Amino acid sequence: MTRHLGAALAVLLFPALLGQAPSAAHAAAPPTHAATGATSDFPPNPPSKTGYTLDFQEEFDGTSLDTNKWLPYYLPHWTSNRENAKARYTVADGVLTQRLDADTPAWNPAYDSTVKISSIQTYNKDWWHRFNSSMPNDHHEPDFNGYTTKYGYFEVRAKLANVGGGGHQALWLVGTDDTSSASANPEIDFIETFFSKPDTWRIAAYGWGDPHFLSSWTLHEDPVPSGNPTQEYHVYGMEWTPTELKFYYDNQLYKTINDAPNMPMGMIMGIYTDAGSGQHNDVWPKTWNVDYVRVFKKNGGYPEPYVRIKNHQTSQYLHTEAATGKVQYGNVPATALSSQWTRETTSDGYVRYKNRATGQYMHIEDLTGSIQYGTLPATYWSSQWKEEAVSGYTRIKNRWQGSYIHTENATGYAQYGTVPTTYWTSQWTFEPAA
Repeated sequence: MTRHLGAALAVLLFPALLGQAPSAAHAAAPPTHAATGATSDFPPNPPSKTGYTLDFQEEFDGTSLDTNKWLPYYLPHWTSNRENAKARYTVADGVLTQRLDADTPAWNPAYDSTVKISSIQTYNKDWWHRFNSSMPNDHHEPDFNGYTTKYGYFEVRAKLANVGGGGHQALWLVGTDDTSSASANPEIDFIETFFSKPDTWRIAAYGWGDPHFLSSWTLHEDPVPSGNPTQEYHVYGMEWTPTELKFYYDNQLYKTINDAPNMPMGMIMGIYTDAGSGQHNDVWPKTWNVDYVRVFKKNGGYPEPYVRIKNHQTSQYLHTEAATGKVQYGNVPATALSSQWTRETTSDGYVRYKNRATGQYMHIEDLTGSIQYGTLPATYWSSQWKEEAVSGYTRIKNRWQGSYIHTENATGYAQYGTVPTTYWTSQWTFEPAA
């Protein structure tokens, strides 16, 4: 979510966008799960979706949390008292109930005031999700990866808290690529609904320094189309593709964000007070109920979007227009396929850049001093690159030579070499192709 809205900028400026027709793949099914309750509940969907394969399934059956999937602590590396980060919950009758009590301690009083949290997550690593730039990593925590993924259809069936006052419940995704202290990982707030606005669905997203995603907060906070989310179970869906985020309410398209992160992300799910959603009242316990969490993958996978790669110094784009075998930079039309590239990720996390016009890859195989393009085996390190974030831009580092793509000598051809991090000639942005 906006972390948990403790950061002040989480409540600033946000545009809104509407979507269109729903997918027919999730027609309402007869109730098949324990958490059906009142007749006005929206029924559970079947654990299948036409054209997709189930990739993650949590039905909350039994009486305990599956700790192979979920870490029952909230970002414990940030807090000096790990017990303050421990979740309070029950699992019964096919439902997870997350809970805040009057005696729930503040999570991180040194850097987050009186914020109270009861939360679980599918991923954790030191420095992950540094929403406060002055906050130190308090201590080492073991890495945890119960589930991370890139793209998919996320679905949650839930009943929201009915307690009023300040606070909210949330399920959000945070990227995992940047493991440094900068933690420049994007965020998608799939569900982030305030107790004080019980009939709305609040959605938000932000890049947090990821140069490939939103540079400012985008937020929607509007009434749901039907029903009473604090009295009934409803189904919340999110389709994450390489180019957009589509949100569904009871299987009907509700909102669209016309951008999307392009890195693996982990999930965090919990209930909060005293953050940006306001000061708590004295109604205890505060709870929300989650019937299931599922993630589906589209059969056939998700094609990477094409991008144009723009130099910070020259404001010009990498391209292959002159067919010289060397990658040029210049002012070419956005529609020119020679200036469009797609990223292909290797099994060990490096990137290969494939040109749309030639179908060939950037490389430095012949060590000419210039970036070449051609047909090389995917295993060649000369065609594998690492993207490094710096001041809102990206530096592109070759795996083989450890050198960076740059325009320092103004030759009209992209070069590679050891260029200081601060040099604009070695800084790039990725823009969606036309």
